[in-house]
Amino acid sequence: MSQKRLQFVHVAWLAMCGGSGLAGLIAGAPLWPVLAIMVTASVPGIMGIALPAGDSLWRGLLVITWTVTALAGLILTGGGASPLTILLLAAPLAGLLAGARRMSAEAAVFAALALFMAVTASGLGWLPQPVAWAGSLAVPFAFSGVVVSALMVWMLVHSGMAGKLILIPHPETVPESGPVNQPGPLLPGQGVAVLQVTPEGRLRAIEGDTFANPALRPGTALTALFEPGTVPDGFGIMEGHSAGEARFASGQRILFASETGTDGTSIVLFAPPEGGPDPAEAVRLAYDEELKKRTAFFASLGHDLRTPLHAILGYAEIMQAELMGPMPAVYADYPAIIHESGTDLLLLVDDILDLARAEAGQPRLDPEPVDLAASAESVIRQLTGHADRAGVTLKLRSQGETWAEADARAVRQIWQNLVSNAIKYSGSGKTVTLETRIEGGAAILSVQDRGAGIPTADLARLTQPFAQATGAKPGTGLGLSVVRRFAELHGGELRLSSKPGRGTKAEVILPRASEADLMPLDEAAE
Repeated sequence: MSQKRLQFVHVAWLAMCGGSGLAGLIAGAPLWPVLAIMVTASVPGIMGIALPAGDSLWRGLLVITWTVTALAGLILTGGGASPLTILLLAAPLAGLLAGARRMSAEAAVFAALALFMAVTASGLGWLPQPVAWAGSLAVPFAFSGVVVSALMVWMLVHSGMAGKLILIPHPETVPESGPVNQPGPLLPGQGVAVLQVTPEGRLRAIEGDTFANPALRPGTALTALFEPGTVPDGFGIMEGHSAGEARFASGQRILFASETGTDGTSIVLFAPPEGGPDPAEAVRLAYDEELKKRTAFFASLGHDLRTPLHAILGYAEIMQAELMGPMPAVYADYPAIIHESGTDLLLLVDDILDLARAEAGQPRLDPEPVDLAASAESVIRQLTGHADRAGVTLKLRSQGETWAEADARAVRQIWQNLVSNAIKYSGSGKTVTLETRIEGGAAILSVQDRGAGIPTADLARLTQPFAQATGAKPGTGLGLSVVRRFAELHGGELRLSSKPGRGTKAEVILPRASEADLMPLDEAAE
């Protein structure tokens, strides 16, 4: 992962620590305790900024300081009932961002155990009662934790997708769960090398064979490697794909395939052996190898992120139900906020994985008759708290059951993405309308907001990964691209329409469930 991204996240944390401390002082918290808490909370931020690249000891210390900071916050602000439980996500996320995958997984397990112990200890009265002014600091620091956790997830997505090759789709099994088989490393002498090139055109890293070329080392200018005129104009500078044949400055023939993005260029080099495979086949095999790496990364990332998220959501539900005893009045709303924030992060993780699977040519779909209206009602119940806090009303317009032939999980994710976007861009006092209907052989779901609308020039590109409209609110830009992919995988489509000042409407057209498919459901109901 980029050292600059890691440092940027921790600079943001330090800034938010300062803002949280100021908010506490304004709310009446005493000066010296606030300063002490700000200094303690700043330790992970300082370590993240000072972290030397590639130092495993410092990476471990960074994960440990995040974990200790989160535990201290829990103990001082009410244990399991504290809104600072969200900080338990920071340690495993920081570990992933720093490249300490094993320690990140250990931190996730420890975070889940720590949360359970904190809930138990607070329920039994073993923890000290928080001081009166603790809430004035807990809320802004919890908000800071949500922002920084979301920022780290975004950084993981950006570095994982923009820095890898966007490859030719080829079927490859992405495991639903369990350990991931990582592809073996490239070794010298195999005739294959993977280069990482900076946006300025210099080699950042090399893995694999050097082809006995002394110039093939970090720091070398890309243009100095090849004979003039043997690579396409703009190679390594212009964004996009490139593949073909070139020659090193020494005259050696080489084949290459590259993908250039905003973070630089990834290049696969290979020398076709005499009597070896066709160059086009060699390119495809090299692409497949990179595809294995990327799909393995996302499957592992999803597993690492889901473990602490499910634990946090589970304990938040326990606190909401008050199974361990009544919640103090000052913290009554916090479990719902924690659950809502955790659900948003879980949706983001699902979006990342589903987009990766779709691009790899292996979506996880199980079509069956799905009632779009019932699915909409379930999502409304889930997002009502979020809408209430934004001052937005959710309304369903339907003439009864609306049966589509679709994957139930995909339909729910479509609703979640569209409704979350509509709430985000609707002002207080506005209404977001969900609608289902049947038109001929199609089952249609739609979401209409009354926000500011989207400029016409932005509509066409909004369904591309990471694309956002002009003046958009902060976000990953993945939601609509996932909705479009799901619609297309079902043989349908996503339609966007918008009028500036009057709002935006998103319609998803899915295949209608046949009468034959609905008969078993009718018989089961009887």
